[in-house]
Amino acid sequence: MIRAVIFDMGGTLLQYPRPGNGAWREFEERGIRGLYRYLVAQGHPIADGEEAFVARMFERLAQGWEQATGGHINLRAVDWIAAGAADHDLDLPESTLIEAVHHYARPLRDGVSAMPGAAMALAELRARGIHTGLISNTIWPGDLHREDLMALGLWSSIEYAVFSGDLGIWKPRPQIFLHVLEHFGVSPAEAIFVGDSPKEDIRGAQQAGMRAFWVRSPEFPLPPDIHPDAIIENPGEIVPLLEASGQLPPRSSVSRKG
Repeated sequence: MIRAVIFDMGGTLLQYPRPGNGAWREFEERGIRGLYRYLVAQGHPIADGEEAFVARMFERLAQGWEQATGGHINLRAVDWIAAGAADHDLDLPESTLIEAVHHYARPLRDGVSAMPGAAMALAELRARGIHTGLISNTIWPGDLHREDLMALGLWSSIEYAVFSGDLGIWKPRPQIFLHVLEHFGVSPAEAIFVGDSPKEDIRGAQQAGMRAFWVRSPEFPLPPDIHPDAIIENPGEIVPLLEASGQLPPRSSVSRKG
């Protein structure tokens, strides 16, 4: 029997609007432009102009993300913004940096919605006594993600959540998966991870000894050397799939108090 199901966030439980062709850079540009406007409005002019600022900040983000997922550094929005500001000879106080993070994240959070079946899957798993967790690779402070999950009615069904920038460990490192499993007191063989990134989610979870379900994603095609244990279109398919294979306890077997 399965005792825990742990989810990725973006592209798995939440979907973020993607402008244009849906590329990562186009998505991030909205936030970086919001950050630029905030800094200029606060009296911190960028001599090179907006386009150069956007290009340099995205370059820093892409390089930092690769290093973080490679296990070499931690990456937090506040540090990324501070380093990017320093590229333009700006030494920002901590209060400005904290506010700058919100101005960067706000345009990216606009229009975020729950993935089809996410609320139902989480609630049904909890109703059957299954532990539900979340592991997200993110530079944002976890509080911002919690606000979105609460607003969309998902947070109350998530027992334990880990955000990589806060913890300082990133997927696909096995340690971040094992951290959540240890919190629940379950073994890797008793848990399933659900995510849309073949390398960070599927390979990472399997290397930690878990089974992994891939949420089909046009953004992250499945490489031929990565083999998920199941392929689904959205979280709503998880409970029927596990139930059909006899891996979930029936509702009637779960004791309730109150």
